[in-house]
Amino acid sequence: MQEQQGILFPRRVRSYKLYLTLLAACCIACSGYADTTQPRTLTLTYTCHITNIPSAAKQLNCWIPVPSSDERQTVALLSGPASGKITTERKYGNQIYYSQIMMDKVNAKDSLTITLKYKIKLWEKLVPEARALTNLPKADVGGKMKVYLAGNRLIPLDGPVETIRQQLQLEKEPIKAARQIYDYLIDNMIYNYKAPGAGIGDVLWACNSKTGDCSDYHSVFIALCRSEGIPADHVFGLPLRATLGKGKVKDWHCWARFYVQGPGWITIDASEADKHPELRDYLFGTLSNLYLTVSHGRDVVLEPAQQGPALNIFADPYVEIDGKPFTNVKWEGTFETLNQD
Repeated sequence: MQEQQGILFPRRVRSYKLYLTLLAACCIACSGYADTTQPRTLTLTYTCHITNIPSAAKQLNCWIPVPSSDERQTVALLSGPASGKITTERKYGNQIYYSQIMMDKVNAKDSLTITLKYKIKLWEKLVPEARALTNLPKADVGGKMKVYLAGNRLIPLDGPVETIRQQLQLEKEPIKAARQIYDYLIDNMIYNYKAPGAGIGDVLWACNSKTGDCSDYHSVFIALCRSEGIPADHVFGLPLRATLGKGKVKDWHCWARFYVQGPGWITIDASEADKHPELRDYLFGTLSNLYLTVSHGRDVVLEPAQQGPALNIFADPYVEIDGKPFTNVKWEGTFETLNQD
């Protein structure tokens, strides 16, 4: 009888491990990450709606974030209103579609629509050093990179951030320290985008409430990294999960990245990993081809500069009418997968 148990037990273990492997694969497929290794080519139509414009309005200024090409995506603007122009803000290098509209020159009544069409190609970016928790030194940064070590209006580096940092007793190597912070957020925060106060990346609120959405998780991650001397950044983009080759998008998603000597920027997505535990290892060091990067950074001064305060987050269109912020602005996107090149 003991011999039979000795034979059967390993088989049960193997079967259980196989079950867990198949279950994880099924979960990954259901979450939309089944095949993110192949390049994707898509068209994206991005439409901004400005409604209920006051009849007395004289001048409308509109800034729309424009995705740019990088090592993980290529972006071509196919069409847009001839009245606008592409500008670049100075702090982070974000591209912007800017339009100044004199209301007496247009037949707008009480609404305006601005449509931008793109052709984009997306790749998965995976950093093997992150997966392996490779011992690499902190980057010696200067110049424009120093902004990624400083606090922001809603990302202070003291108070509860310093308390958590001391509790974690972070590793000296930046990748290992970042993984500690990443795991801490997943294990200690509860994802709830509807929580009162969520959605603006307020570190103090997130530390106290231990909940929030992607902006809250990643604001805390950024604060802890920066307080440890690891450059970190906030990135905003569009989730382009296609069904039958096409889809719609109405909300942005965000993630964080930290900078290490050697591989450079490494992406993490703690809130998505909290929602999908099977992706916990994958989302530390990988940015999939499901996301189009649109902008990054916090406390953004646009180009040309807005008259209102610096923007906490520049992931949506921003409008001023006669020099004052105007909030009746919505956007929507539709996208379609093209035949692969």
